[in-house]
Amino acid sequence: MIRILSTLVIALTLSLSFGGAAWSHAVLLSSTPAAEASLDVSPKEIIFNFNENVGPIFIKVLDRTGKEVGNPGEWQTDGNDVLMSLNDELPNGTYIATYRVISADTHPVGGSVVFAVGEPIASMDDVAAAGGETSGWVIPVVINRFFQYGAMLLAAGSALFIVGMSVPASVQPSVYKIGRTAAIVAAVTYVLALGFGGAEMMLGGVGAIFSADAWSQALGSTLAPSALIGVPGLLILIFAFGKGPEGKSTAMLLAGSAIAVASFLVTGHAATAPPVWLLATMVAVHLFCAAFWIGALYPLAKTAQVADVKEAGAVMTQFSKRAVWTVAALYVSGAVIAWNQVEGPANMLSTDYGLRLTAKLAVFFMLLGLAAVNKMVLTPALEKADGAAPAKLRRMIKFEYAAMVLIIGAAVSLTMVTPPRATMDMEGGMAMGGGFQATVVKGKYTADVSVDPAGTTASNMVMIEFKDDAGNPVEMVDVTISWSLPTAGLEGIEGRGEMVMPGMYHFTFDQLIIPGEWDARIDAFVDDFDKQIFRTTVPIK
Repeated sequence: MIRILSTLVIALTLSLSFGGAAWSHAVLLSSTPAAEASLDVSPKEIIFNFNENVGPIFIKVLDRTGKEVGNPGEWQTDGNDVLMSLNDELPNGTYIATYRVISADTHPVGGSVVFAVGEPIASMDDVAAAGGETSGWVIPVVINRFFQYGAMLLAAGSALFIVGMSVPASVQPSVYKIGRTAAIVAAVTYVLALGFGGAEMMLGGVGAIFSADAWSQALGSTLAPSALIGVPGLLILIFAFGKGPEGKSTAMLLAGSAIAVASFLVTGHAATAPPVWLLATMVAVHLFCAAFWIGALYPLAKTAQVADVKEAGAVMTQFSKRAVWTVAALYVSGAVIAWNQVEGPANMLSTDYGLRLTAKLAVFFMLLGLAAVNKMVLTPALEKADGAAPAKLRRMIKFEYAAMVLIIGAAVSLTMVTPPRATMDMEGGMAMGGGFQATVVKGKYTADVSVDPAGTTASNMVMIEFKDDAGNPVEMVDVTISWSLPTAGLEGIEGRGEMVMPGMYHFTFDQLIIPGEWDARIDAFVDDFDKQIFRTTVPIK
């Protein structure tokens, strides 16, 4: 038990260390006014266009002193657009339109757009975008998510084990008790997910969880349908487990576990990824298999402890037969999900998401090794009534518990970063002299990027040259760059390139005023139907 608790602490620590930035799939595609636009007259409204439906938390227009201006009206949503009218005209000057929205997978994202009215864009050195900030509520969100995953899987898995296995009479009461406790804990975590999530979305302080705004914001996100599905499913399980072995209801146990699993299909990176019909199905299969495995560990260990060797051997043999199909389905569904999210084996070791997934897979294969020992060594020993086998089996199951806890921790960490399918990683980059140069490859296209002087004391000139796989210049219909500095909570500094010669585009940025590792996303439209996304990291000194 001490080992399991120690591993739990390690897994939580890993989850917290992985959760430094909560990014999501929602991406700003365009804005009105456009980034770095110089307008002749004051805009009547602010429009942000995203790649998916979002739930706005706030939209603000700030002047150079950081004061909110424009007497804004209520924001509205129209498809993937978020609109906010301005009731007052903006005097001549430079402004920043900043936003914070909730993406489809419940992660808040923010950014900003700088524009000017009646004059060229001036420096915004003394104004920081508010949209990209984070709060201390990220930590409770991650911890609660860890227990939510673990408790839901244990509750559903206990129900599946009771229905699908011949559980010894001496073991059944404790399995029902474990399942009921897990279901109660899971139900509480769904409610806490709303409070913690809403507080984090609102960038709230210590008491934010008690504010109506935080709960209202959470109820407008996909956390709400997840809870509305999950809590009833868990209540069904609580009631079914409470009836005990003598009142066993197969229908209620199956229904409760199915509904609880379904609550994970309306939110999250994998289940909401296109094509949704395929990914949601694969996530469901993956969760059912993982739940059955997790739910089996306690009753198997308990059986080895209290049942006679022959009976324990029969239970292990039965489980081993079902485990073969469970592991196969778990592996296939996981492979489909991973392939969709990572977009190729090259990203497994070159992206943050890929490295975390690799760590999860390493623990999974270690778990498979433990299971193989149980099946090929300990199960035959139990069948032969080897008196030493039960103690060995219980010891191996403790290691499986520890591995499962680590896997859940890794799974939580994957929800906190953007998968490569949403952001293509750079192929290479290096600083040269006082500037920066990088070559970024995306499919058959290459972008040679240079930033000069790559410093905070002057305007930075960016030149990008696009080539095809034969080395020929490629003229793009449109090229934009979006800059972010995660360590400072800055996002959404954008600019549109000007073609100075075939395939070569020029940008000037005055807003890279903080030293650090700036992330640059380059959106290049080959034509109206082919957009290539290049990414690199630029050290600004």
